[in-house]
Amino acid sequence: MITAPSSTGRIAALLAAALAVLSAAPASASRPDLFIALAQPITPPRGFAVMCETRPDLCSNQPWAGETEITDDLRLLDEVNRTVNRHVRQESDMRAYGRAEVWTPSGRGRRAVGDCEDIALEKRLELIKAGFPPDNLFLAVGYARRIGLHVVLVARTGSGDLVLDSRAAGIRMWRDVPYSWIGAQSGQDPARWFGIQRKS
Repeated sequence: MITAPSSTGRIAALLAAALAVLSAAPASASRPDLFIALAQPITPPRGFAVMCETRPDLCSNQPWAGETEITDDLRLLDEVNRTVNRHVRQESDMRAYGRAEVWTPSGRGRRAVGDCEDIALEKRLELIKAGFPPDNLFLAVGYARRIGLHVVLVARTGSGDLVLDSRAAGIRMWRDVPYSWIGAQSGQDPARWFGIQRKS
């Protein structure tokens, strides 16, 4: 025979149910700091806007048209970050092209050169070619006193937003890099840029 639970029993059951719901909540709900939060729209960097006029394919989310080989996300991100960093000789735009603010993928052949944004663009292309979802990749601009403005690639994963940086061999959480964030692309519409909400 089933009897109605006592008042104390009902409260205990409700608490247990609430705890079960909380423990089942996704990490993004309990840890919003895992992901970059975009704020107000901003003007894209000048070099980026010029690039989009001449290479609109670099400012869209078109998937790679050729064959792809999908591997574990974190391993793929780490491999692409390390490989591109190792193969590209870092040079300023003035030294490489004779003018400032030239945004173009660096490549990674024997004569590959580029600065931070060129390397970030190269990583984005290689990850898309490897099967990483384009709308989970976006460029972001940070600032550090020692180096000034700096562009990195950010990959959105189930573990949070991870930074692929030309100045670091390993990938890191966006909150753990030594930059003050300025702005970032929209993952869904790469031609649009937004400010970044400050870390609390």
